[in-house]
Amino acid sequence: MSTSSSRLSAVLRTDPTVWLSDVSKDRLWKAFIAFWILFILAPPIMLVFISLDTASYVRVPQGLTLAKYDLMLQSDPLITAMERSLKLAVVTMIAAPLLALLAVLSYRKTTYKALFVGAMILPLFVPGVVQGFSLLMLFKQIGFGQAFVATAIGHVIWAFPFAFLVILTSMSTVRDDVLLASADLGANEFETFRHVILPQIRPGVISAVIFSFVLSFNEFSRTVFLQFGQNTIPTYVFAKLQVELSPEVFAIAGLTVVLSFVLIGAAIAVLYRSSSQEATE
Repeated sequence: MSTSSSRLSAVLRTDPTVWLSDVSKDRLWKAFIAFWILFILAPPIMLVFISLDTASYVRVPQGLTLAKYDLMLQSDPLITAMERSLKLAVVTMIAAPLLALLAVLSYRKTTYKALFVGAMILPLFVPGVVQGFSLLMLFKQIGFGQAFVATAIGHVIWAFPFAFLVILTSMSTVRDDVLLASADLGANEFETFRHVILPQIRPGVISAVIFSFVLSFNEFSRTVFLQFGQNTIPTYVFAKLQVELSPEVFAIAGLTVVLSFVLIGAAIAVLYRSSSQEATE
């Protein structure tokens, strides 16, 4: 009896839907796809179509126009917000993956690995509003008023756990026996990292850089507390929507959607290509 229960538990762990019929599984899969398309994919794509349409509401496009994008380029506050978002994203895509890489290298040597991972991904579980407000209070207490640096710190804290998890996943492909062989051949730690570890985790590092850029570029909840009146694209759009639904808002929203999709697609392609190469080796 106990043996049968153990086998059943093992099957359920490997395939939780084993008790469902094939028809039920098919329906669940279709329901998930419908949900994903309707609520995740369709809304941002809808904004892209609106930004290219002559009207400022949802309809079957009557014709394509770049008029809204022309208005966007003529808006000095919006251009300033875009420049600020790009600068913050560049700083974040450098700092967050670099810190994450150092953390992953430290993870390999620590004894309390579960505790270490929990500490590294803690910012994922702190609400953005709480994180931003607490940082604002801290900066006010120490008299720090550099808006760009304060916002960059908030963005790096937000992007760091994602970069850490991506690089940590890539690091799992690095075999200990290869590292031992490198040490036996006389390589020091830096040479081992440069010639053995880095080539294997490069796809993860590249993906972490891309994800960090996208996360920073689209960050709102922390930014709104730390920007000190200097808008980024998300905060500019939010402030603009409190007043009017202007055409340039659709343009910047459509541009942000396209940029995010392209960059995320590139990151996924890098990871997929890396996993495909590992499977064939």
